[in-house]
Amino acid sequence: MLELSFEKEVVKTLTTGSNQWVERKDLYGATPDQLWANFRDKLNNNNYAKLQGYPLTDTEFNQVKRAIEVRTPYEAAKLLAAENGIGKVEVERDDAKLGTVTLELFWKADVAGGKSSYEVVRQAVRPRLAGTQDVDPDRRFDVTLLINGLPLIQLELKKATVELNQAFNQIEKYAQEGKYTGIYSLLQMFVIMTPDSTAYFANAEPDHFNKAFLFNWRTRDNHLVENGLAFTRQVLNIPMAHKMVSEYTVIDQERQSLILLRPYQIYAIESVMHRIHDHQDGFVWHTTGSGKTLTSYKTAKLAAQDSGVDKVIFLVDRRDLDEQTTSNFSAYAANDDIAINEAQNTGDLMRKLQQNDGKVLVTSIQKLHRAVKKTQAQLATGKQSRFSKTLKQRVIFFVDEAHRSQFGKMQKEIRVAFVNSNWYGYTGTPIFNENKKQLKGDLAVTTEELFGKVCHVYNLRDALEDQAVLPFNVEHVTTIGKDTLITRALEKETQRVKARRDKQGRLLSTADEAKIQAKIQAMSVKDLEETYLTPADFETDEHINQVVQYILQKGPRKTSLGHGNYNAILTTSSIEMAQRYYQAFKAAKKTTHNQLDPDWPRIAITYSLSENEDQSAHKHDQMATILKDYNQQYHTNFDLADLNLYNEDVAKRAARREAVFAHLKPDQEINLVIVVRRLLTGFDAPRLNTLFVDRTLAYQELIQAYSRTNRIQNRELKQEGQIVTFRVPAIMEANEREAYKLYSGEGSFNVIIRPTYQQAVLKFQKAVVALKAIALTPTAADDLKGTTAKVQFVKAFRQVNQQLNSLSMYNDFTWENSEKTFGIAQPEVESYTGKYLRIKAAVTNQEPEKVPEELAALDFSLAIGSVVLVDYDYLTQLIQDWIDEQQQYSTPDQAQAHMTDYLQNSAKVQASLNKLAETQPQQAQLIREAMPYIEQQMQQFQQQSDQNQAPVALNARELVTDYAQRQLVKKTSVFAHKWGLDQAALLRVAREHTVGTDEWHHEQELTQSASLTAALQAQTATGPKIPAVLPLYRIKSQAAWRQFIEHDLAIYLQK
Repeated sequence: MLELSFEKEVVKTLTTGSNQWVERKDLYGATPDQLWANFRDKLNNNNYAKLQGYPLTDTEFNQVKRAIEVRTPYEAAKLLAAENGIGKVEVERDDAKLGTVTLELFWKADVAGGKSSYEVVRQAVRPRLAGTQDVDPDRRFDVTLLINGLPLIQLELKKATVELNQAFNQIEKYAQEGKYTGIYSLLQMFVIMTPDSTAYFANAEPDHFNKAFLFNWRTRDNHLVENGLAFTRQVLNIPMAHKMVSEYTVIDQERQSLILLRPYQIYAIESVMHRIHDHQDGFVWHTTGSGKTLTSYKTAKLAAQDSGVDKVIFLVDRRDLDEQTTSNFSAYAANDDIAINEAQNTGDLMRKLQQNDGKVLVTSIQKLHRAVKKTQAQLATGKQSRFSKTLKQRVIFFVDEAHRSQFGKMQKEIRVAFVNSNWYGYTGTPIFNENKKQLKGDLAVTTEELFGKVCHVYNLRDALEDQAVLPFNVEHVTTIGKDTLITRALEKETQRVKARRDKQGRLLSTADEAKIQAKIQAMSVKDLEETYLTPADFETDEHINQVVQYILQKGPRKTSLGHGNYNAILTTSSIEMAQRYYQAFKAAKKTTHNQLDPDWPRIAITYSLSENEDQSAHKHDQMATILKDYNQQYHTNFDLADLNLYNEDVAKRAARREAVFAHLKPDQEINLVIVVRRLLTGFDAPRLNTLFVDRTLAYQELIQAYSRTNRIQNRELKQEGQIVTFRVPAIMEANEREAYKLYSGEGSFNVIIRPTYQQAVLKFQKAVVALKAIALTPTAADDLKGTTAKVQFVKAFRQVNQQLNSLSMYNDFTWENSEKTFGIAQPEVESYTGKYLRIKAAVTNQEPEKVPEELAALDFSLAIGSVVLVDYDYLTQLIQDWIDEQQQYSTPDQAQAHMTDYLQNSAKVQASLNKLAETQPQQAQLIREAMPYIEQQMQQFQQQSDQNQAPVALNARELVTDYAQRQLVKKTSVFAHKWGLDQAALLRVAREHTVGTDEWHHEQELTQSASLTAALQAQTATGPKIPAVLPLYRIKSQAAWRQFIEHDLAIYLQK
């Protein structure tokens, strides 16, 4: 189906049947001015009474326009939900008698049949920005959906042969061009669509667009909706479209971003609200990592606003979860029509529960249980308690991490006390009959027995198919090999039989030995592990040191050091083991240094106070030492009395979510956190990608722990959660299979777990064969003829890159003998990468209409993280590291003492420059030319330091840019003098020209500035021959400056 035909079908679907969308055919190809005029009419009509019959004047409407033209989608969302879900703007009337009026723009709750209007506009034109002239082209938006005249949803449509990501790339490009400003400033939602594929995502700042947050739509029972027209019917109908940009949005203050809910979150919210109205309990089973906290927040908010509900209480069972939930809820509620309260202690909790403020209260189950017991004790003695009235109110309880200890006696007593309550649990790992446990004398119960029937299910398999979470790459490493295990089994079995024979007064016979051999040989590895290994076997110094060496050697690749720079958790069996590991890492790091980051890994240790049941002096001394190290590394000041604050800092620094921790320098990051149980549930950290496991896990504990690594962050660099276990591999694999079966259904193992290393090698080999069938060598890629061959090469290379990114995460991966193993060597991959980037540059640097359609339809955005890609970014960072190293020396003597390091790093830069020259010769030439200038600036920096001045820190990128600009000024000055030109006009022409194209801007201005007289006066015997006739002079000078810009200035004009 052609794009135009598809567009017509979408609009027809929107505007027929029970839909309330109306196509504004009179606004086909509408300009922003026309859309502003349309919005003005809507605003006047919707606020007729407030305006007292006097429509807005031009001056007054300009005030509205200024209010709407916000800078970010976050601010746009805040404006639309300004006060009780009503978007408002204040206008000072021109007529002083009319005063100031507050106009209403948008109503969250007014869906269908109210004041809101719904209009469809096709092919709206977004002209170039003022002052940009020809360098900023006009753009057309396929379909724009207006609510009350405001563009809030935009659809970018492509025909079936175009990759869907191209629509995303186009929107991202338009955002970078500033097209979503003015009347489009309040856009909330984008939909990208082909006839057979659809996704939606929230508007974001131009540099924050992320394909990881493209959402697919699913039906209530989790069937994928890909067809464009089916999506239009289900999601873009009224009232659903209105809800998508109102009730089903969240404004996150902490991250300054707009969030759109996913379909399974919406279904869960609706289901729970139905249960609340029916006074029925239940639980939501949404897999770990799928956004349960956000789902529970929106549901709690709607419940708190329900007239049939008196109070909403959100219960957690750990102090750190209490703080985390309150923090998350507060970030969501800051710009919402709801408030969040946190109880500081039991007394504060009782006071806040007696207030009728409609707020959502977050507290721990322990605080609430103490409040209930205190009230019950007062009532038992005949005393009256104001809190007893609260116990009779309609209270809705939401319980996070509902698989945890709410099964205990406390939860039962709270239920009995609140006689008119309903309870709703949220968990990614419900407790079933297979894994229920008896706790502290209570009967073991399942999640269903505790909360009632499930409200909505979105399990791990659903999330993986939807790409809402990542699969796991699990590798089992053991410090006790199979041969050692069999030898140990034979020894123990022989000792057991011999002891029996000794009691019988008999000797161990040959027959006995044969039976022992047969018994051991018949046992599976899992049986051997269960029978002959104990936890003590994994608590030796030898085991700890082997694990430490493994992490030091393999950990950098697992965490994508140098590319993604993710972090990791090591979970151990006890606090004592955690502290032993900490000391072992400290010792090992003295002799083992990573080339990319010599201080990797920076380590912290954290555990819950409840885990530290043994309050021994030795453990306290160990922790005091650890705190001292932490304070020195991270410039903090914690002591043993501050363990809660210390644990909180570790969690936030490791998560890297809050603004203050999101962009830490490498020396302020935590690379590895050692834990026992803490952070293994409820810890949301997209920057975490690896879990090292030195303990046994099963069922919900296994899924919860593994799922710390499965958060979406960057689909190219973080393709799966990395799991490495160090104990009883056969038992752990069996436990994994049982857990996946329980939480994802039969046959889920191969969906959730990445293939074996050999299977991954086969996939990579096939991708390499396909690539070499198109271009046998990297050089052959230069000779590809025609568009079809280039398209095939790009697609084949992307497969190679994708498979290599995944393969490189395996323990067994190595480039040794790679030509034989994989069919390709590392230098070949790097060279193919350069050829791919050349094709990409040729496509992306041209005007779209000049690019062949088949190439334009391709998505060129991929991360290349499995080889050391020497590009401009890599090289400038290498130079920056070189500069930083020199800047740390405060005296010439110190610099001289480290001259060897200086020379080695200088040689490394030169070698990388040579490599860059193979794929990006102009970039290499620019940096090579700039190196003497950079060294000169480094010397000046050192001189200023010697003179006790405060020199400005040097930045490699800025130095290269500064050098290029200096060269532009220098060279244009000489050329302008020779030809009698105005240098400023020449610079303007040069800077706005794209090298390699025939498009020239502002040449008329340059021509008018040219002086034949000045050129003739500047003429020399060795210089250009200047024609004495003005027309010929102008023709020749134009040819000369074009040649000059294209050839002499090209390397300094690189974007």
